[in-house]
Amino acid sequence: MEPKKKEYKLFTFTPEIMQQIAETKEIPVHFYNKEGQIVIYKKKNASEVEIDRLFRYTQQGTLYYDVDDSETLGIKDKQTRDIPEGFTDTKLLTEKNAQDLTQETRSIFSTLKKTAITSIHARRTSEKLTQVFKDFESNPDSLTGLVNIIELLAGKKNEYEVELATKRVVVAMAMKTRGISSQNYKEDGSFYKRINNLMMSALLCDISYSKMNLPDKTFLDLKDMNYIKNHPILSYLLVAHEPTIHPEIKRNILVHHRPMRYDPQTNNYPTKEFILTKLKEIQLKFSNDPKKKTIVEDIETQLKLLKEDIPYDEDAAILCIASEFASLTSKVPWRNAFSPIRAVQMIVNNSYFTYPDRTIREFLDHTAISLCDNKKAIREGDFVIMTNTTTTGKVYFEAGQVTNTNRYQSKPGIDRIATINPIIKNTPKLHFAGFDVKNLQIDRRYAHFELLQDDSRKIVYVINPDYDEQLYETLFKLIKGKYSKGNIISPNKVVI
Repeated sequence: MEPKKKEYKLFTFTPEIMQQIAETKEIPVHFYNKEGQIVIYKKKNASEVEIDRLFRYTQQGTLYYDVDDSETLGIKDKQTRDIPEGFTDTKLLTEKNAQDLTQETRSIFSTLKKTAITSIHARRTSEKLTQVFKDFESNPDSLTGLVNIIELLAGKKNEYEVELATKRVVVAMAMKTRGISSQNYKEDGSFYKRINNLMMSALLCDISYSKMNLPDKTFLDLKDMNYIKNHPILSYLLVAHEPTIHPEIKRNILVHHRPMRYDPQTNNYPTKEFILTKLKEIQLKFSNDPKKKTIVEDIETQLKLLKEDIPYDEDAAILCIASEFASLTSKVPWRNAFSPIRAVQMIVNNSYFTYPDRTIREFLDHTAISLCDNKKAIREGDFVIMTNTTTTGKVYFEAGQVTNTNRYQSKPGIDRIATINPIIKNTPKLHFAGFDVKNLQIDRRYAHFELLQDDSRKIVYVINPDYDEQLYETLFKLIKGKYSKGNIISPNKVVI
């Protein structure tokens, strides 16, 4: 009889396991690498250095345990997936949905390389998008199931702009559906129109890429960024002539990188003044050309809409987040695709200067988990940076550790570790270039905040040890004193 083959599983801490090891000073079982070689030996009376080494290996996501030792470790291996409360494993998109959407997107980009979009093409595309949405919405789990577009496009050899637009349409559709009161929209008869307009906006907002020579490098300089900032206006001009495309769609195209209400200290682009000036110049240039009458009239409509505070302003924020998620999860010549979990973290880390609070909160709480195969991007044990806005409007930055979380990723429980200052740079856009670990102010009390009851604080940065090594190590050392207390939780690493 052949001996039973060993089975190893990735080891992740629970607070109970960590507390037991810290208090008993005992490493209860052998731990292994993924090849099954022992890297941490079972040991009684383990030293602090040995226990710290165990914790660090676990942080790095490289430590495995023998499933036969599950009971000794107090691990209950589940036969079913650990799905966050309120979500289901129902896959909302079919192969046919993805194929139809991809083919329609490819057709539009191919057409635009040769000629202008026509009313026939616009109507056909609108009908295709409506069908995709109706298939999505008809599923009873449409608000809680998996938005499985990443899985469906994996391994497919699509052109970059086609993959980007296809993902953006699906993510925008899911965000809009889950972020609004569907019943109210259905009652006033505008529900399907609003969804369709947003999906058309998502499909068309970057069509100018078909005519641009985009930079093919990781880090963009100011010249590259200024070139890219023209693409919303170029995309608009490719559809301005077509009256069957709704004015709301055209406006969304113009402002899909303007999710914030104001320009100063944000990553909005182009500026509102630039858009208005450019449209007026084009309008004046074409004013005496009878062949351009439709474009001139459409520009007049857009100039009026841009001056109004209209209800579909939120679409710009949805399109911007959907664009960033689509881009980060797509492979390009200068980098591989990021995992969905890492993409969500990067969107959070870019949110302070880029997205309205409401939109990033709704993305995290209602859509992001479903895009990540029902896995959280912000988990218990993670280190995060949050802002604390006082009643006078002053903003402080605080480093903390997530202690408890549920489906609402934007509102976990957090222990504050320290007050910290960000290092902000503005090239090629505003971003956190790091955090000043030398001058942080430590909070020895580990003051606890439940963000569900605290509107003055919000998460603006998720610290990942692969990308923020020094900051992560600094905070890890500061919480070591919590190991011997009853209310501890382990730092962990999202394995991606």
